[in-house]
Amino acid sequence: MTLGVVILTILYLCCGVYGKCVMRSECIEIGGFPKPCPYYGDPLPVLRGLSQNETQEVLRIIEGRCPHLLTDEEGNVLPEDEILTCCDKTQLNNMHASLLLADGVLGRCPTCLRNFARQICEMNCSPDQARFVNVTEEIAPDGTAYVNEINYRVFNDFMIDAHQSCSGVLVPQTGLPAINLMCGNAPVCDADAWFGFTGDTQNNPLAPVQVNFHRWPTPHDSMNVRAPPCNESFEGDLPCSCVDCRITCPTGNEPVIQERCTVFSINCIGFSVGLVLFVITVVIFIIIARIEFVKLSKNVSNQEVIIIPRVKGLTKFFQWIFSLVGGFSARNPVLIIMMTSWVIFSMLFGVLNLNISSNPLELWSAPESRSRHELNYFNSRFGPFYRAAQVYLQFRGLDPFQVGNITYGPAFRIEALRELVTLENAIKDIGRDNGGVTLEQVCYAPLRRPGTEQSLDQCVSMSATVYLGDDKNNINNETYLNTIQNCLNNYLSFNCMASWGGGAEPEIAFGGFDGDNILSADTLLINFPITNFLLEEDLRPVLEWEQKFIDLLHDYEDNWKPDFIHVAFGAERSIEDEIQRVSQAEAIPISISYILMFVYVILALGNIRKCRTLLIDSKVTVAVGSLLVVIAAIFCALGMMGYIGYTLTLLALNVIPFFILSVGIDNVFLMVNTLQEVDGNLKEYDDYKEDFSFERKKRFVFEKMMYTVGPSMFVSSVTQITCFAIGSLANFPAVVTFAIFASFSLGFLFVFQITTVVAILALDYTRSSQNRLDVFCCVRKKILDDDDPLTSNTPYQSVTSRLMVPYSRFLLDFRVKIVVAIIFMGMFCASIILIPQIEIGLDQELALPPDSYVYRYLQAVNELLRLGPPVYFVLKSGLNFTDPVHQNTICGGQLCNNDSLTTQIFLASLHSEITHISRSSNSWIDDFFDWASLPDSCCKFNNTDNSFCPSYDTSLECSFCSIQRSDFANGLRPAGEAFEKYIPFFLRDTPTETCNKGGLASYFSNVNYLRDSDGRAAVYDTNFMAYHVALSTSKDYITAVKYGYEVSENITAAIKKNTGLDVEVFPYSVFYVFYEQYLTMWKDTFASVGFCLIGAFVINLIASGFNFLTTFAMMVTIIMVVVDMMGVMYIWNIPLNAVSCVNLIVSIGIAVEFCSHIAYAFATSSSPPQEKVADALKRIGSTVITGITLTNIPIIVLAFSYTEIIEVFFFRMLFSLVILGFLHGMVFFPVFLSYLNNLRL
Repeated sequence: MTLGVVILTILYLCCGVYGKCVMRSECIEIGGFPKPCPYYGDPLPVLRGLSQNETQEVLRIIEGRCPHLLTDEEGNVLPEDEILTCCDKTQLNNMHASLLLADGVLGRCPTCLRNFARQICEMNCSPDQARFVNVTEEIAPDGTAYVNEINYRVFNDFMIDAHQSCSGVLVPQTGLPAINLMCGNAPVCDADAWFGFTGDTQNNPLAPVQVNFHRWPTPHDSMNVRAPPCNESFEGDLPCSCVDCRITCPTGNEPVIQERCTVFSINCIGFSVGLVLFVITVVIFIIIARIEFVKLSKNVSNQEVIIIPRVKGLTKFFQWIFSLVGGFSARNPVLIIMMTSWVIFSMLFGVLNLNISSNPLELWSAPESRSRHELNYFNSRFGPFYRAAQVYLQFRGLDPFQVGNITYGPAFRIEALRELVTLENAIKDIGRDNGGVTLEQVCYAPLRRPGTEQSLDQCVSMSATVYLGDDKNNINNETYLNTIQNCLNNYLSFNCMASWGGGAEPEIAFGGFDGDNILSADTLLINFPITNFLLEEDLRPVLEWEQKFIDLLHDYEDNWKPDFIHVAFGAERSIEDEIQRVSQAEAIPISISYILMFVYVILALGNIRKCRTLLIDSKVTVAVGSLLVVIAAIFCALGMMGYIGYTLTLLALNVIPFFILSVGIDNVFLMVNTLQEVDGNLKEYDDYKEDFSFERKKRFVFEKMMYTVGPSMFVSSVTQITCFAIGSLANFPAVVTFAIFASFSLGFLFVFQITTVVAILALDYTRSSQNRLDVFCCVRKKILDDDDPLTSNTPYQSVTSRLMVPYSRFLLDFRVKIVVAIIFMGMFCASIILIPQIEIGLDQELALPPDSYVYRYLQAVNELLRLGPPVYFVLKSGLNFTDPVHQNTICGGQLCNNDSLTTQIFLASLHSEITHISRSSNSWIDDFFDWASLPDSCCKFNNTDNSFCPSYDTSLECSFCSIQRSDFANGLRPAGEAFEKYIPFFLRDTPTETCNKGGLASYFSNVNYLRDSDGRAAVYDTNFMAYHVALSTSKDYITAVKYGYEVSENITAAIKKNTGLDVEVFPYSVFYVFYEQYLTMWKDTFASVGFCLIGAFVINLIASGFNFLTTFAMMVTIIMVVVDMMGVMYIWNIPLNAVSCVNLIVSIGIAVEFCSHIAYAFATSSSPPQEKVADALKRIGSTVITGITLTNIPIIVLAFSYTEIIEVFFFRMLFSLVILGFLHGMVFFPVFLSYLNNLRL
């Protein structure tokens, strides 16, 4: 085999090679490019025959581009006459000029640039050229032979290593790999594509001659020099930065997700606490049950003992007050009702001034929150973030197709692109036919200067039509795929730039693909950023255009959309419009719930004995009047909200009446039942006289009724008001509004109930005493029951009241009690175990019905978009950007700090699966350094007045700048004075093919500077834009916010460490104001609930006359209800957010309502101590069932709501709350109260 290789090598050398060179010099120009001349001979001294100036110039070029030509194999410097090359001065000059473009792309990493230049030097100038280069000759018309094609064998290791050394170099404007700009239309920018595009005359307009790169396996017959990795640097070169060479980055600071300790997929801490607590509580209850059993077995006395209850002094005071109020209201019902109407009327003007909002920002973002302050800061410095008008065209009816060995998704079909162009043109024509607002009047146009004419070409649009350029209306079926592919790799190349000065990000032009395979996309996007304004009057034309945009897309979807397209669309106003529309639509199921509730109350409130007494016993008038009182309380609360200027949300307006109605009707049931009990047992009262007149009797009855129920109503109402008042201190606007509205409603309701409802009951009492028919009160029966006139006035007990006797006997059996205690402790501890598993967040789709176009739009954003929202790292003023120390704290290029702003964002992007930062940020300071360092390429000034000239201006008045260099790193950057002078030039320069670093499109609005009287600019606030990864769930958004803040805090700390200055960096993205609250959701929720529990404890303790037994029993039960509610949240997939936090606060109020009346009845019971709990159940149990539990059954209707937010957070939570409240109030609370009561006997 060795002999065969030797023979082949000899044949190759004899037949194919005539000398060490195969080409030299340039002999003709073809197609505007000079072509090399065939030359089969020895390399020649490159400096021979040159003047001194020419010699110096050539040596400078060789030293800068091909320094290896100046030394021998041992590294010794060659004499000038021994510098042998296969190229001449002209070739060196042209090669140097062509590499200037590579300087702008790859120059941030000198090692990469050296490797790239090395292969060009070797191909053109190597004295050993013939060993790895073959040429194809052609004859020009004038008979001149020239090289038309080069076959270049490059050793595999060099190609791989050189590509690897450049693969990390980034373009500061985009944060994308720089080599993507040099790979043409290759699907993957690997080593073959990168080298191949360099010499591809068909796809690379800058390639002078066709060069076919062959990756060669053997080193002896290929260009086989070593390509150093990017962490090595050549002599005299600066090292590559971390941003451009990952292997130089610091290690040890990578973000790590801490592994969560789990047991059976359950949080260890929750599992441990729940299990231990269950064991402890069960043991305690078993011990208590044992003690109780021993006491009962020793108790042989069955004598009936009449016990006079020991009522606390404070409770007596409340009883006296409420008896006075009850007597006054019963004696003057008309006056009370009139006064109530006056109060209601006085609130009318407040209601008329009430501001109801469906603005998501007002709903979910606290005005004093960190993110809201940062939003306002960003808006004040850089203007509000643009609005989005977006369309998703998903081609479900088209199949993928294959061209060559590449498979393209449906989005690349020509019919798909033509449909995209058609729809985009229709959008651009909005308002032109009818003289309305047009796109150019509202679009985001970064290159448009104030006061200039508005043109559609200046409008930013991001879609695949940008890649098609002027041919978009006449797509060439043969070439369009190559055109698009070129732009996918380098969307900022000159051929892919739009007239507005930028390019379309591929990830927001195409969607619906897996991983990084954008060629499999099935969705095309249309993106029109729309100018945003802070003032409402400035927004009017924008809102008008957006409405027409939505109308057009509805028409497109309904009438002229092809069947193979599924369309989703949305504008900035869409969500707010839909929330308002849906809130109005929700009135239907909510109204049905109210109607069912009203019907139930009307039917259940009266204790009807027989059909014959139906019209006498019924309480239709009382029910209607009580419902009107509830409505009046809500109306007055609305008026107060209007007077104090609070904005009310439609969400609160839909939900509060449910809660207020359940509370209000419960108290009415309690008052009616107590009234009947007092009226039926008048003879048991020592201060009652048989000779009382009717009016005196009525006053006596109502005094006793309010004496009995007033304190418990007071405890219940004040506790609930306190809970909501404390809830108004929360950080969530929706919670605050809800809590304030509920507090006002409950306050008015309590006042109206102890006055107006008593007045209504007094009128009804007069009616029923006179045997007048309900509603038809003018009709009177002489005898209530004709069949049994002697017992017609006997008080009637309802079925539920009669059931309370056997129920209490069964429940308080010592065997049942221990079972109840263990079961409820099991529920409680299981809920504790489940609480840590609750998800936090609120997906936007929950607020919308599935048939809403915005719902489909949000789903498209989550499922089809492959690039997340932009995030701006805002650097506040305070740094001196002319100081290299301060520059190094911010920049990401050579000699910049490893903890600089740009570097830290870059490092975060390397772990995007954790940080959710997709790519490194753009960096105006790095691009400015590059812009100012490219000789005779970018900076131009007017030589008549020293003013700015754009880099594309070729007029005689415009000359290239001579930018003074700083002493830092041998002139690496502009000097301080040059920085101040030329930063405004950079920010006004338009990117061009020869100078793609111009900052007008990318940075003009991102850098705030102020010029002094000498024209020197001082930079103040700036921002650096990166992108989040595609975000689809609340967890994704919350994680993105978390790491955005974490990265910015680390940057702020680094600035402090490196400069000693307190200069803040904060992240800003449009969704931060909505999701920042979730970073502290657990803390805020527990704080809100905890404060409410403390308030409930204090109020109950005071109002009960410091009755620690009932207060303790109530608080334990309330805590159990709240904890069990959170367990239900996990079981029923209810996430924790502001809405569910509100409902947890509501659960405290409802739990108080279920327990407080029983607790008060227990405290004031005159039964023997061991029977007080049973007596309380007999007296109040039926009211708890009929007044609270059954009143809320119509909540079931909310299960059929239009939106999931109502179904999830109100049906599921409120329904669960009613069930849990009933079970705890009617089962556990009496048992627990019995245990505590028996312990003290």
